[in-house]
Amino acid sequence: MNQIDLNSDQKTLDGLVVKQAVRDVVSKHPKLSEEALLYFLSDDFSNLCDRNDIESDGIVEAIKELNTYPMLSKKRLAEDVCRMVDGYFGLYSK
Repeated sequence: MNQIDLNSDQKTLDGLVVKQAVRDVVSKHPKLSEEALLYFLSDDFSNLCDRNDIESDGIVEAIKELNTYPMLSKKRLAEDVCRMVDGYFGLYSK
């Protein structure tokens, strides 16, 4: 496997991690939601953003704001965020 494939695979994996974390933030399970919110404040998330040339501060603020909406609105908005993640990371979800 060459370096380009590894970089592409890493970017895909990073995108999938971010999408899952966004979905977990809007989970009806409080513990899962809380852990996902903490992920967006972690060094791991900062490193992922650095690796992919993403400004983490804007994402963190958007996720915090997303979490203030009622459940149904949160779920809909989270899917909008996931579509943006798809576009940036080159992912395609159903």
